[in-house]
Amino acid sequence: MDATSSDSGGAGAVSGVSKTAPKPGFRAHAAAPPPAPRVHAPPPSASPARGPPRINLGTKPTSVSPALVEDDLEMSYPPPTEHGCTALDIAYYFHPSTHWTEAWYSKPKGLPTPLQNEGRVRWRANTSWVGTTQTLYAGFLFADLSICWFSVTYDKVTPADPNDAAAVQRHAEYLPRPAPMDGAALRAAHDTYGEIVAAFAESFAGTGRFCARGECWDLANEALAHAARLLPAAPPVGSIARTHGHLIFKGTPRAGRWYGGDDRVRRGDVVEWRLARLDLPRGAYASFGNPDHTAVITADAVPTRTPVHGGALHPSELVQLEVVEQGVDSPPVKKTYPLAGFKDGEVWIYRPVGMQAYVGAELAPTPPAGVRTLTL
Repeated sequence: MDATSSDSGGAGAVSGVSKTAPKPGFRAHAAAPPPAPRVHAPPPSASPARGPPRINLGTKPTSVSPALVEDDLEMSYPPPTEHGCTALDIAYYFHPSTHWTEAWYSKPKGLPTPLQNEGRVRWRANTSWVGTTQTLYAGFLFADLSICWFSVTYDKVTPADPNDAAAVQRHAEYLPRPAPMDGAALRAAHDTYGEIVAAFAESFAGTGRFCARGECWDLANEALAHAARLLPAAPPVGSIARTHGHLIFKGTPRAGRWYGGDDRVRRGDVVEWRLARLDLPRGAYASFGNPDHTAVITADAVPTRTPVHGGALHPSELVQLEVVEQGVDSPPVKKTYPLAGFKDGEVWIYRPVGMQAYVGAELAPTPPAGVRTLTL
C-alpha cells in the first residue's frame, strides 16, 4: 500500500490506495434494522466567499435511466454486497445497533475492522483533537465506486467500551454506486481522457521498457495517474483493484451485457480479463490472467450491431480488441485479439471517466461542500 502521513500541532492526515489482489467481500451484521437511508445535505454557507466553491449538481451528466439495470449475468467481480453497494454496507457497520468488537479507531492505522484486510479501496483520513477528545475522519472509495465517509469521536486518554454511545460517537454518510452515463457524457469522457491513456500505453510498446513494476495492472493505473497529473482540475477515477472507471461491457463466452449510452468501445478504454482463453488462427491460443490481466485498448471496437444500455451483446460482436499489454516477463507490446475465439473466463471493459463527473465527489476525509450524501 502506498501511504503518507503527517502530524502537525494536533492534526494528522493519511491517504492510501491498495494495490493488492481482490479480497472476499465484507458483510456488516446489524442487531436491528436501522431506518431507511435519508438524504443528508450540508447547510448553506453563511457567506459565499468562505470555504471551497459548492458543487453544481445540475452539471452532473445525466444517466441513461433513473435506476441501475437488473442484471442476470453473474460475474466473479465485484463481489456481491449485502445492501446494494459497499459504502452502504460500511455505513451499516457504523449504525449504533452494530456491535463493535474492538476500539479499532485508537490504533495506529485507524481502519475499521471490516476494512483492515480490504484490498479494493482508495482512502483519505485525518484526525483532530481538543484536549483529550480526538476525532478520526475518513473517506473510502470502493471498487463499485460508492463512497463512505465516517467519523469517530472518543477520549484518547480514557479507554471506553466502543459500543458506549455516550463515550464513543460514530457517524457515517455515503454516496451509492453511480448510475450509468448517457452517450454524450461517455463520449465527452473519451474526448477528455481516451487519447491521454492510449498514448501513454503506446509510449512503452516496443521499447523494451516496463511501465512501473512491469505488472499488467500498472499500465492502466499509471496511465490514469498520468491523466490526473495533466488534468488536476478534473482527474479521472483511478484504478481500484480491477475497476478502471465506468463499466461499459462485461461478458463470458456464453453472453455479454452493455452498459451506458455509448455505441462502441473506444481508444483509451481499459480491458480486464480473468482466467480467460482465446483461440487464435492456426491452432494457437492466448491465455490471460493469473487470475487477472489488464490491458489498455488502443483502437475503437465497433459492435456488429448497435448496443443499448442493459442489453445483451455477445463478446464476439465486438469483433476484436487492439491493446497494449505487459507482464512481469513480457515488456509492453501491441497486439490484436479476435473475440470470436473467446472460449473461457470473463472480460470487463471500462471507460476512463472524471471522478467528479461520474462518482459525484472527489475523495477526501470529509464530504466536500455541497455534496448531497445519504445517511441511515
